[in-house]
Amino acid sequence: MRKSDRVNASETSSTGFENRKWVRDVAFLVTGIGIGSGVALLLAPSSGEEVRYAIGRSCRKTVKNIGRHTEDLRERAEDFLEHAQDLRDLGSKLFHLRRGEALRREA
Repeated sequence: MRKSDRVNASETSSTGFENRKWVRDVAFLVTGIGIGSGVALLLAPSSGEEVRYAIGRSCRKTVKNIGRHTEDLRERAEDFLEHAQDLRDLGSKLFHLRRGEALRREA
């Protein structure tokens, strides 16, 4: 067996091992998540109804906060656009003033 054949064979086997190791690690992770979730549900101090109510309340609160922040961002954007328009108008006026001065100098 040539040296290049041995190198190719070892690369192929290590790549295959790495792929199997990755799949094994993911399987352990999923199994751990499943076991942890089951234990958490069994040892939870609240009933299912209480947990659902708490989750719903948190979701409603989050949606309300998102709406409030969205409104604040919308108002800021409108202020920014008004300010940008004012600056654009000012720039246009300055351009025309300087252009008029340049035309007067040429005449």
